[in-house]
Amino acid sequence: MRAGKEAPPLGLAGFAALVLLQLLVTAAPLALLPFLGLHLARMSAAPAFWTAAALAAPAVTTLAMTPAWTGLARVLSLPSLIVWTGIFTAASCAIIAVASDPVTLLAGRLVQGLAGGGVVLALAFRAAGRSAGRGFAAMQQAVAAGCLLGPLVGGFAFEREQLGLLMLGFGGLILVATSAAASRDLSAEPDEESPSGRADSSDLSLLCAGLCGGAGAFAFVAFFPAWANAYDPALYTPGLIGLLHSLSWLVALLVLPLWARVMDGVSPVAALNLSLIGCALGFAAVPLGAGLAGIVALRLLQGALFAGQAPALFAAVEAVSPSRTAAMARARASLTLGQLVGPFVAGLALVPLGPSGALFAAAGLSFAGAVALATAAHPLRTIRSRAR
Repeated sequence: MRAGKEAPPLGLAGFAALVLLQLLVTAAPLALLPFLGLHLARMSAAPAFWTAAALAAPAVTTLAMTPAWTGLARVLSLPSLIVWTGIFTAASCAIIAVASDPVTLLAGRLVQGLAGGGVVLALAFRAAGRSAGRGFAAMQQAVAAGCLLGPLVGGFAFEREQLGLLMLGFGGLILVATSAAASRDLSAEPDEESPSGRADSSDLSLLCAGLCGGAGAFAFVAFFPAWANAYDPALYTPGLIGLLHSLSWLVALLVLPLWARVMDGVSPVAALNLSLIGCALGFAAVPLGAGLAGIVALRLLQGALFAGQAPALFAAVEAVSPSRTAAMARARASLTLGQLVGPFVAGLALVPLGPSGALFAAAGLSFAGAVALATAAHPLRTIRSRAR
């Protein structure tokens, strides 16, 4: 464990710049994602192939960069890393904005993964917060706001064939927010050297839990529309499905301060376990025929429960790792892998079991994450957030 001294919290203006940067970095890709297939259909005669490749591209470069972040953090200051993230993210937006063919758009998506916003901004929020719970919860609030904003402005721009202009606008705003955030007095606590550079058994159990939790959530989001369409296509229109998704992010935005209290007052592992088990039960309850009112309540509950998962994972992994940078990189990698694994596993269940089977698979993945925590080494049962 580290015994260094934390940097003083950022002032209000610096913290606001950091929140704005996280919001923009989240919203920019999400402005494109719901319409990615339609956008590529205008560029290529094989939109299915290019859509799959473009969807996976940021994950490929994110995972490839995972081992590099610890070394980069030793030679670059945290403000310099923020500049790295801002420049690469803005470049990704610019490449996507001017892309007239699928290869160029794919290149822009690959550059997005190189930016490493999920790692660098996690380090920045942790350094800026007074505690792990507050720092990571604030980060997730900004993420939730970006998840709400991105598809809304993206849909507006896509309908008016102004998606390129929107992406250029995002790129410019990201550079402005980067300049504001990086100019503040923000420094990360130095990492200790790890004797092996490898994750121990406690770390691996947490990463497995994060992977399974992310997999369950993304599997559910991917296949909930298929279930809704099979259950009552007249009722569950695309607009209603989108509204339900937005409501889940809205409630996440509101409840995250409560998750911060659980992480700091009890333990991040307890918060992670609660989120995993709650999400598993919430996903499994949807196919049981609760009616519209019940589905609305379940989606709100799922949003509230899932909100604490990523910040709890970051706080828990940090607490058992000698290197904060390596912990953030590994946690982000586990969540990224979950985004790839979840829809694949649920898709396998879809063929023999139908849409309900896919949702039960999502629940099973989330429950598997809780099992990984339950079978973990003893230190995970007692760890508390560091430097509260």
